[in-house]
Amino acid sequence: MKPVAQFLKNIFLPQKTHLIALLLGAMSVFAFAPFEIPPIMLASIAGLFMLWLDAESRFDGAKIGLWFGLGQFGLGVSWLLSSMYLYSGVVLPVAVLLTAGFVLFLSLSVALGGWVAQHFKNSKQPGLVLTLLFPAVWVLLELFRSTIFGGFPFLISGTTHLHTWLDGYAPVFGVWGMSWAVAISAGLLLWLFKQKNWVVASISLCLVWSIGGLLQNVEWVKPIDKPLEVALIQGNIPQDKKWLPDEFYPTLKTYIGLTKRNMDADVVVWPETAIPAYFDVVEKGALKGFIKDAELLNTDILVGVIAGGVHSDNYYNALINMHNTKQRYYKQHLVPFSEYFPFTSAFAFVSGLFDIPFATFSHGDINQKPLMLGGQPAGLSICYEMAFGDELARQLPEAKYLITVSNDAWFANTFEPAQQLQEVQMRALELGREIARSTNTGYTAIVDIKGNIKQQIPAYEEGVLRGKVQPYEGLTFYAEWKTMPILFLLFTYFGFLLAKRYLQRGKFN
Repeated sequence: MKPVAQFLKNIFLPQKTHLIALLLGAMSVFAFAPFEIPPIMLASIAGLFMLWLDAESRFDGAKIGLWFGLGQFGLGVSWLLSSMYLYSGVVLPVAVLLTAGFVLFLSLSVALGGWVAQHFKNSKQPGLVLTLLFPAVWVLLELFRSTIFGGFPFLISGTTHLHTWLDGYAPVFGVWGMSWAVAISAGLLLWLFKQKNWVVASISLCLVWSIGGLLQNVEWVKPIDKPLEVALIQGNIPQDKKWLPDEFYPTLKTYIGLTKRNMDADVVVWPETAIPAYFDVVEKGALKGFIKDAELLNTDILVGVIAGGVHSDNYYNALINMHNTKQRYYKQHLVPFSEYFPFTSAFAFVSGLFDIPFATFSHGDINQKPLMLGGQPAGLSICYEMAFGDELARQLPEAKYLITVSNDAWFANTFEPAQQLQEVQMRALELGREIARSTNTGYTAIVDIKGNIKQQIPAYEEGVLRGKVQPYEGLTFYAEWKTMPILFLLFTYFGFLLAKRYLQRGKFN
């Protein structure tokens, strides 16, 4: 036990360097929504790179990365504690413990990045280390975290530079290209600060930003046909009331009432699981008359509901068109430990701690096609899926616009709803499609292909967003090639470093 205790002490007993890393990580959160101060991310990453540059061993680099991650995710995903304690029935000490465990898990990716950075670092070439190695490691660790165990793409650094010149890289290389540009910029700024010969660093920094600015002028897609009139319903049903039996009919009354006043729209959209029940049940009961009205009025009404489960072992987080109930979308990328529990046997004890209705959804087909809504094919996604640009791109080029729904009442009055809207803005920019987003409590909005919010209604209020969504055709470079170019660059670069090390030393270290 003594060696284990000493090992944990070496990792978690903070030194001055680790406390600086912790503060840098926490500081980075203010670059994301709802604060949106992009220079903070540059300063935060530059600070981390400086600590990695001075680190003396791989273990030291990993510890610095770990503490940076603890600061970033400890503050940035603190909304998880609120959802578990307030709405999932988890007692406070257990909720704190589970949140801390999740933060630690996310932080391990930054620790791994620190280890890799030290493994390949050449102290005799600080310029190359800061501008090539560390930025490549940074993108690698973000990709790794966004992939492992289904992916946790929270606080991806490229997102912070929407509406700067660097967002010109988004339609080309996605958010990963922006993250790389941000990390290179941070490395160049640090090199500029540390080196006497600042000419190369200054020119390189100007090139990175100028190229991004020029790319903003490229027209990747073009508008087609006339805009669609959409009505996005925001019921504002509190999460602690949503699943109560006594609230079922008042909830339906709210959504149906708001919808009937907007039946002249081309498409009406309800949020995720707006109907807290199985569709097979309400279709023949509470919604029977409403469905007939939708069929008679020829209005596409997309409703978030639970499909299946009554006569089947499978049930889905679904979107169903009331005008034609055969038109359905089943969520295919589920949220780990919320909508399904990975490694069920190993985590059975964890699932028992949560009081989440319908917490074991089935996965929808990954090759679902866009639905014809308002006379145009629409690509669909539900909540968490909006974080995965590669997966949304599967619905292109057929989809001419995108619809996403969410129920952010789980995270009311935390950073999460604003962070998720920022991800919607990034996906619109990456994919070259306008996005209509309907949520239960906010943020309900329409986003254009440049990532700008065209229209939005206040959060935490009942209301309807009436607006226009412009269909587009064509593909951005990213929508066509997805993450493949970034993976190729990473594979080539680290392959070169490994080969070089092998040739120099005759073996891998």
